[in-house]
Amino acid sequence: MTLTRYLRTALVLTLAVAALLPLRGVVAAPSAPPLPITGPRLTPPIPLKPVDLLVNAPLTVNALEADAADAGRRQEEPGRGVRQTLTGLGAGLTLYDTPNVCNNFNADMAWSASDGNPDIWTDWYSGWGAFALDEGEYRADVVAFTRERSVGPGNRYNDLESKGDGEQYAAKIASHKPYAAGFGSPRIPVPAGFEGGQVFVSVKYLIWDHDQGAKVDFGDGIDYDWASLGIKPGADGDVALYANGYVRGEWAELTNTVELGDAQDIMVLIQAQSPAFLNSNIYFDDVKIAFIDAAGNGKYLRDCAAAEALQ
Repeated sequence: MTLTRYLRTALVLTLAVAALLPLRGVVAAPSAPPLPITGPRLTPPIPLKPVDLLVNAPLTVNALEADAADAGRRQEEPGRGVRQTLTGLGAGLTLYDTPNVCNNFNADMAWSASDGNPDIWTDWYSGWGAFALDEGEYRADVVAFTRERSVGPGNRYNDLESKGDGEQYAAKIASHKPYAAGFGSPRIPVPAGFEGGQVFVSVKYLIWDHDQGAKVDFGDGIDYDWASLGIKPGADGDVALYANGYVRGEWAELTNTVELGDAQDIMVLIQAQSPAFLNSNIYFDDVKIAFIDAAGNGKYLRDCAAAEALQ
């Protein structure tokens, strides 16, 4: 996995404090604040119909890195966006269970669409709110945020904490048009004794591989979409540190560790971005968060989806 770490400011909807924070400084990308996304969004209809593969938004350094990362590798078979391979993280569509997960997006009732929200494409999970950039070629109203059962969970998904097979999901961000969007965590307090230390965050992600062998006119397949994991040391601040993920067609893991400094809380951002008119589908699951004190001792959070569980 290729990781690129860079400093930028970020905005996200946090349901815990209902506050917007500025986003600036994304390389060659728009600078307007992203919008909190709430449903229902009925115009235009979500999901959108596919369109021709064209690039409209500026190609950032991140987009070029994403395109180069797979060295032009095509889909495993035409139309197969997830490789049928066994890795240490999963088997094809299925993501293996791992310990110390504080948010697996599994609880059915924690998704907003479960209580009568008619727009299943504008979903959010517990304290994790959805947001999207809306400037220039990037449009917030074309992004789908939804839970996904067929990618990630499955009949071999070994999640011992779920009650039966009815509650196994991943979070999905998708669009056929240029977009930059994500889910932001609630405000997460730094536990007592870990002030001035570090915070470690990881998330599993899967980028749908849209390279098709017949698309010879597009060279290596214009793989310009990517996933990223941001941490804001200080949930009310305007600075986040990011790690990017460019692996496509199979489950991979993003990790990020930042210094807390004098921050009393953090916010975690899981994001997806594409500057192209292509079938971009990016899935996230199994968030882990650990705080590390000055002596190097760490503690994983058991729950990072309910603010009261973080105290």
